[in-house]
Amino acid sequence: MAVAGYFDQLSGFSADMLLGALIDAGVDREEIEAALKRHHGVDCVINVTKERVDGMRVTYASLSCVEASVPETYRTIPGGGADAPAGTLIGRVTGHLEQNVNELWGAQDPSPDHARDHTPGHASGNASGNAPSVEALGGRHAALCILVLCNALHLLGIESLHHVALPFATGIDATPPLLAALMRGATVRPVDRAPVDLAGCAVLTALSAGSMHSSGFTLRSVGCGGNDADRGDGNMVRLGIGVVAPMGEGAQAGDEEAGASGDRESVQVLETQIDDMNPQFYGHVLDLLLDAGALDAFLTPVIMKKSRPGVLLTVLAPTAQAGRLTELIFRETTTIGLRSYPVTRSVLPRSEARAETPFGSIGIKVVRQGNATRYTPEYEDCRQAALKAGIPLAEVYAAVHEAVGRMDLDDLP
Repeated sequence: MAVAGYFDQLSGFSADMLLGALIDAGVDREEIEAALKRHHGVDCVINVTKERVDGMRVTYASLSCVEASVPETYRTIPGGGADAPAGTLIGRVTGHLEQNVNELWGAQDPSPDHARDHTPGHASGNASGNAPSVEALGGRHAALCILVLCNALHLLGIESLHHVALPFATGIDATPPLLAALMRGATVRPVDRAPVDLAGCAVLTALSAGSMHSSGFTLRSVGCGGNDADRGDGNMVRLGIGVVAPMGEGAQAGDEEAGASGDRESVQVLETQIDDMNPQFYGHVLDLLLDAGALDAFLTPVIMKKSRPGVLLTVLAPTAQAGRLTELIFRETTTIGLRSYPVTRSVLPRSEARAETPFGSIGIKVVRQGNATRYTPEYEDCRQAALKAGIPLAEVYAAVHEAVGRMDLDDLP
């Protein structure tokens, strides 16, 4: 079961609001400070105050730091924080930011010196030479907030964030193009104003797993954070922390018949039609999706509008990874739109074993349904053995079947 966060109220999502909710939900601010010092060399103090608002405790957080210890921008966080315990989260956030910055300004030398040598770019910039300024990249404040939030999430064991529709303040001044770009793919609702900053927006959207469809979310703690700069205006977020379990683990007695056919779990289907991409890229995209955690990914030929031939890309994603895989599809393909919806799948119990043959040890996948057991040889193992021995592939399969005949598959764990 995976730990996840669920924001069921979002009046805004600035970094101080998200941090206040995380602290209120149980993360120790002193542990965050120690992690920043130990793993990132950042001297930071987290200031926390709590108030009662309409009978609800709200935590307000602000940061004080030795500025020289903070990376100049998110781009100068060493290695994206890869050597730190929270490095995976930091890498996802900075990668999400970098992709959108490059799309707005064009790919640039990521060094801060390069950014300083150019006049500040506008968010509608292009790839003709304008580079974003340090200020446009959020400066030290954004870098510090990303480090703080990612370490707080790591300490709570959270790798994905579910949420309701994001407040989207209308007007370029209220939601600049970079913030709007970061929110692509998320469900939004129009509002007159909402406190949103670069770090809070980048963290929430990079780790987004969309809305909470799973009925298997077990709530463990709740925290509420407010906007320290604008108290009393109802600007707050509420965060629930819990574990997301496959639907089969919470199945009711009435589901026994379905359970006999396999464990049930809730997953997300992501799909999009594509008709303008180099067909050589599809294999690369499928490999990336599977390596990133997709349960399955496949292509289907389709006829699109105006009788154009196209390809339907379908991805079966764990609920907690849906946001990450959506971002990967947008990054690696030419699509500009994506559908997602929850489905339930049934999975038979399975295990792995090895069959010892004259051509080496070959892996087999063993599947059980009721009292019946069946197996399938691992194709790649068989193929490599056939190539190494210089024999037909069918001979390797025959040797596997003979070896399995001497095994008791029912005794496998």
